[in-house]
Amino acid sequence: MKTYIRMIVVLALISVLSGLVLGGLYAVTHEQAENNILKYKKIPAVADIYEVLAGELPPAEREAVEEGLLAEKRYIDLGDGEKKLFFVIRKDGEPYAVALEDYGQGFGGDLGVMVGFVLESRELVGIGVTTMAETPGVGTRVRDAKFAEQFHGAALDANFKVKKDGGVIDAVSGATISSRAVADAISKARDFYAGHREEIMAAITQVVGENT
Repeated sequence: MKTYIRMIVVLALISVLSGLVLGGLYAVTHEQAENNILKYKKIPAVADIYEVLAGELPPAEREAVEEGLLAEKRYIDLGDGEKKLFFVIRKDGEPYAVALEDYGQGFGGDLGVMVGFVLESRELVGIGVTTMAETPGVGTRVRDAKFAEQFHGAALDANFKVKKDGGVIDAVSGATISSRAVADAISKARDFYAGHREEIMAAITQVVGENT
């Protein structure tokens, strides 16, 4: 009987310790994965938007911009423990635009798009694709400058649908689904920005105030 009880206690301890170890590993690896997505997916997309304002940058300058953008990430509280990430884009040292990410359903799954909005006018700065699993050489062409350029300075109230669906976006030839996904992501980001602009501005103002 004692042997049986001892066995149960040992197994219980092993289960608890295993759970703690696995939980710790998940926390470490999850945080590392999130940091990698931020550094290698989200920040480069914001830098693409920044280059719409500054022009194409040499590699060394772009790297410096990406490092600076890491310090420009902000969050707004959506409640229930949920937060929305956005980035401040500066011009002449002052907040000029913000960039936030949303998603559309592409051919290969979720397609993420970072969308930049000018703070003092009702227009977009531009876009940058963050994540995708589209067909190489077809759907991936939504990353091309020619496709992205049509969003530079686009009005906030534009009908962000592909022309086949009655909107203003020229879809990439042979990649209508991917183009629709980008359009949908932009529309969602636009709606979020419009509905949360006050919170976004407050988050920017608070940080600026803390740094003065």
